[in-house]
Amino acid sequence: MTSGLLQRLKRFFRAPATIVGVLGFITLAGIVGASLPQAGSASAVDLEQLRSHGRLATLLVDRLGLDHVFQTPAFLLGLGLATVSLCIVVAEQIRRLRTGWRLQPTEAHFRVAPFQTEFLRPARDPAVPRVRVRVRGRQGLAGSPLFHVGLLMVIAAATLRALFGVSAAVDLLERETLPATVEAWGAQWPGPLAKPFKLDAPLTLERVEMARYPSGGMKDLAVQFQLEGSESLKLGINQELRTSRGRLYVNSELGPAALLEWSNGHGPLHREALLLRQEAPGVFSAHAGQGLVLHARTTLSEAEPRPSVLELRVTEGPALRFVGRLSPGDTAVLPGGGSVHLVHLPFWARLHGDHDPGLWLVYAGFLLGLLGSALTYTVIRVDERVSITPEGDQERVAIAMKPHRFAPLFKERFERLVREHGGWP
Repeated sequence: MTSGLLQRLKRFFRAPATIVGVLGFITLAGIVGASLPQAGSASAVDLEQLRSHGRLATLLVDRLGLDHVFQTPAFLLGLGLATVSLCIVVAEQIRRLRTGWRLQPTEAHFRVAPFQTEFLRPARDPAVPRVRVRVRGRQGLAGSPLFHVGLLMVIAAATLRALFGVSAAVDLLERETLPATVEAWGAQWPGPLAKPFKLDAPLTLERVEMARYPSGGMKDLAVQFQLEGSESLKLGINQELRTSRGRLYVNSELGPAALLEWSNGHGPLHREALLLRQEAPGVFSAHAGQGLVLHARTTLSEAEPRPSVLELRVTEGPALRFVGRLSPGDTAVLPGGGSVHLVHLPFWARLHGDHDPGLWLVYAGFLLGLLGSALTYTVIRVDERVSITPEGDQERVAIAMKPHRFAPLFKERFERLVREHGGWP
């Protein structure tokens, strides 16, 4: 009973329909995950835009997990099914490899060889029957198993990432210190079995340095950090800092920040760090407040890579209360009462923390897959048989060659083998 059930399960997981369906689902999930903003890598603005297309779009995002596709139960189930199917395929291919590696070609094996010929030549010493069988390119048999093992490792790495991986992000101002606690991070997206991300020691964002083109577009970036107890370090785009819990990196989510204090004249004093985001090359803007709304804007260029002046527009309902430019330390007095004070114009940057326990497995899987593909298409097993039978003062030579793939490519090698044994001029 148990054996019959196992056989049915094996047939199900080995069925082409199952394999194609599972791989199709994983491919579709990958396309969706690559096309839509994903939590942990996309900005908060991009994630909010996913839900800004009506109630139906919000419902689909929430129910299907379209903003965290690679951590949904459905994706994990797809990875599990693919893992089982690949394990069965790999086991069968390894078993087939062991059999094929040990297999010694027989005379019957060469009867269907695509290259065969016989000819007579003068007898050579010793004049006794001789048969030589040679197998070349056995390594090519390992190509397909290695490729599938590599694919299995990549899927296993994706499963580890979905279950135990965690992404975190926080926006830091220059001279601001991030404590070495879980709560210090602005947002975290852990897998169901993952531990939250935190640093080994407090980290201070010391300075953001950007070089820009004349058009205002970013040319280069270096973010300088100070990790408590260690030397100052710089991170650029595509650079990372390794910690015991994972890695830290920055991307292009950064810009000027306006530290503002304001009051409408009859309410409490408000303080806020307004993070300006890029709306065009070199142009950054943001708005904040309720009732009294502040619209801030500044421009960076090749000649002025750091902000020195903030363009400010203040509205209250439909009424315009102020329009002007402020430098750090300036205060704008609003008509009818109230004021806005610009304290400072530092830079801000988004720091990403990431823990991926399967990252090394991904690289190893890709390398193994590439090796398997190379062996499959560049190393081909070729079986050769040379039989020499004495016939008086002559001997009959029978030569056969059987490539396991791409037989037409081996025509010249067969002809060379025949000439080496005295056949064909």
